[in-house]
Amino acid sequence: MAIDDHPFDAIEKHFKLEDSSTSPLIKLLLWLTSFVSWMWPFDKAFSFLKDHVSADSAQRIKVMLDACMNEVRKHDAELAAIRSALSPQDAQAREEATAELVVDAVRRAINTRSLTRVQRIGVILSNGLVQKTLHPDHVEEMMRVAMDLNDTDISYLGELIRIEGEMVAARGRIERYDAHTKWEQARWGTAVNPELDSVFNKLASYGLVVPIPPPNNLNIMADFQNRYALLPKGLHFYTLITTA
Repeated sequence: MAIDDHPFDAIEKHFKLEDSSTSPLIKLLLWLTSFVSWMWPFDKAFSFLKDHVSADSAQRIKVMLDACMNEVRKHDAELAAIRSALSPQDAQAREEATAELVVDAVRRAINTRSLTRVQRIGVILSNGLVQKTLHPDHVEEMMRVAMDLNDTDISYLGELIRIEGEMVAARGRIERYDAHTKWEQARWGTAVNPELDSVFNKLASYGLVVPIPPPNNLNIMADFQNRYALLPKGLHFYTLITTA
């Protein structure tokens, strides 16, 4: 690798130079192996992957890792600062936690049909790993949620964040009245839409939003669109799937 090459650029060159007749699995393993000597804490993590890949899952793994690395490469300075601040014992513990999360992300990528969801898993992994304090259980949970949410779910969550996100970020919550009135400012307005209930009930099942009880003065005969409030977990999830 040339001294002035960025590690990811060098890997891409190495990957392109491989014989096109080589199987996708062998290419993937060569690509992964090239990480070992230079990128902490991924050096230890990727060494575990050779036992977790198969030819039919190679493409999904590569898509996930590409998404992860495209984000990680934007945070080289932060990762270097984190490493320099850790004791040898803490650095080893972080490497082990990273390895477990990478393997978990690989398993989820293999079992996820949509490549868009696979990419989100990679972005969540990267954004979780570049935090000063690593919370493996939380990152794992967010990757699990990403497996099940489709583009429509993400779109509706993003719209709710557009109208309620600033309040939740500033206060840690949004009051019932504010959430009720803000709801009408979204693109769906006040119209009754069964798809909204379907999507937001799904989001609520993961603890990302919560239903708002209807007003006390609402007539029982009224056809009223159910409304939902954004929870901090929903805002954080959306942050984790957002690229820098």
